Amino acid sequence: MIVLEVSIPVPLNKNFYYLPPESINPEYVVGKRVRVQFGKRTLTGYAVSSLNIEGNNSLKLKRIIEIIDKDSLITCETMELANYISKNYVCSLGEALASIISVSMKPPKRISKVKNTPTELVQERHILNIDQNKAVNLINKSLEKNIYTSFLLHGVTASGKTEVYINAIEYALKQNKTAIMLIPEISLTPQFVYVMTKRFGLKVGVWHSGISNIEKYKLFSKAKSIDIKIMIGARSAIFTPFENLGLIVIDEEHEHTYKQEQKPSYDAREIAKWRGNYHNAVVVLGSATPSLESYKDALENKINLIELNERIDGKELPEVKVVSLKNRFFKSSLLLSETVDAISKALSRKEQVIVFLNRRGYSPVIMCRKCASVYQCPKCSISMVFHRNPDSLKCHYCGETKSLPVACSACKSREVTVFGTGTQKVEDELKKLFKTARIFRLDGDTASLKENYEKAYNGIKNGEYDILLGTQMIAKGFDFPRVSLACVIDADTSLHLPGFKSVEKTFQLITQVAGRSGRGDIRGSVIVQTNLPNHYAIEHAKNHDFVSFYNVEIEQRKKLFYPPYCDVAKISIRNKDEKKAAKDSEKLISFLEELVKSYKLGLKLLGPVSAYISKLNNIYRKHIIIKGERENILKLAIFLDNFKQSWGTLIGIEIMPTDLI
Repeated sequence: MIVLEVSIPVPLNKNFYYLPPESINPEYVVGKRVRVQFGKRTLTGYAVSSLNIEGNNSLKLKRIIEIIDKDSLITCETMELANYISKNYVCSLGEALASIISVSMKPPKRISKVKNTPTELVQERHILNIDQNKAVNLINKSLEKNIYTSFLLHGVTASGKTEVYINAIEYALKQNKTAIMLIPEISLTPQFVYVMTKRFGLKVGVWHSGISNIEKYKLFSKAKSIDIKIMIGARSAIFTPFENLGLIVIDEEHEHTYKQEQKPSYDAREIAKWRGNYHNAVVVLGSATPSLESYKDALENKINLIELNERIDGKELPEVKVVSLKNRFFKSSLLLSETVDAISKALSRKEQVIVFLNRRGYSPVIMCRKCASVYQCPKCSISMVFHRNPDSLKCHYCGETKSLPVACSACKSREVTVFGTGTQKVEDELKKLFKTARIFRLDGDTASLKENYEKAYNGIKNGEYDILLGTQMIAKGFDFPRVSLACVIDADTSLHLPGFKSVEKTFQLITQVAGRSGRGDIRGSVIVQTNLPNHYAIEHAKNHDFVSFYNVEIEQRKKLFYPPYCDVAKISIRNKDEKKAAKDSEKLISFLEELVKSYKLGLKLLGPVSAYISKLNNIYRKHIIIKGERENILKLAIFLDNFKQSWGTLIGIEIMPTDLI
């Protein structure tokens, strides 16, 4: 009897066996997604192989309900990569396959044969400077050798990294190879699509969460058949099924968005290196503010370092002015006089301004003046954020929405007020101060509408807006020559978070925001408002001095034994019952400590502690942190399946999380 081995994206480390549909050759099914009955549910699985089982005709196996795909999607590389993800990110093979080939991709009912009208290619060639030429030549020579090579392209903002990428991609195509370019934010998609289609026309595909499941299937098929040769996209574009992959570019490689938070918690940078090695391809990591891990690897010659130390055409880096918020009067303007004056002067010269605050909504805290109670989300241990238009309270974690309370729920006082500042509040103040200015706000609220990304990009590019206000999605990649001023409203928002990367993220954000100004003919300027003007992250960002920042911060990491001096993992213990979560976390730490001791794994265990948001969507969360060598962390993780937790407790592990809070 021939049966099909099916991997199903559930947290069970085994495959399952099904019979093929009636009158269907089992071999026809292998490599395709299938619909199967799994318990009481109908799920999408992956038919990975067929097996001839002799003497087992008595087995009562269910039949596959439906074959989803016409053509096979699973290749040898797919299976090897899925096994790598399963092992290195502690998940089942089915869960790994689901990250590579999405279960939600939908084949179109009709394949429309529309003739593609060739777009007119603009053979616009920027003259490369000496450093850019050197960078391109190094990458191109590696492309010729067909040997896996990785580079860190460390270039100051506006040093022309994008032009280096484009030239390298062009050379890869001349070598009959394909290329993937990852970008950190969907907001950057319109800009990169415009630049790349001008140069490469219909050879370019665009992959991100905003496109439909049918469009994803079409793109997947086009990449497999090499109808497109370049894929631009966010994190999951790393799985583009190019068979002759020559080049992978990861722009703004320091960004946390390249790390998947949900299971399987893969890191696109690690997947890029794996695929680069598999295809003998070249991997380029680019950033003005590289992650400490990447820069340390470059200094230790684990990857090749290329540096672009000057802006193109000899443009000066923007002048950064740090102004202290300490002396601001309560209830005074959100913008200090220096900031208002700088914006006013830029607007009077018909120049554009970027205003950055990494906090959306109107005000992040609703408090009673009488008893100091803070209005928290009923489902999460975090304050609800006040939003305007319409007035409401929102939890940015579970999505709970409430009306603004008239009276305090604790003391019944009517002295309820809002504290703190979000992008909506800044927008209100900008409108009052600069009545004729055309303002566009781009944050997690406005960006929920897909077209707003393009509206923001095209609007600023075409001079339709004077001020672009937003959160971190405006802090990177945007290249607008008329932006002469960048303002950071509160540089400390990420500095106070209790994570080992908080200082690094603060430095990166300020440097990246500063880099948006002065990219045209006028020298840029930057205003940074902060309560900590003497903090080394802010001091070094002011001086555009990554190396000095790295030297200070890497010593802190070494002292505290954090990455890149060790690998880390975060175990989460979750239950709707707070006592069960606490009890199981204590039992689990004892269980793990005994294993570490018995197997001499040399790991350090911390915790259990409550998560930074200890209750999320009515689920209580405890964390245990593991520090040490990754190989030993993975050995320990295997034993988690042997732990007997209480009913309702869920235990998960994230390898190399972006934060430990």
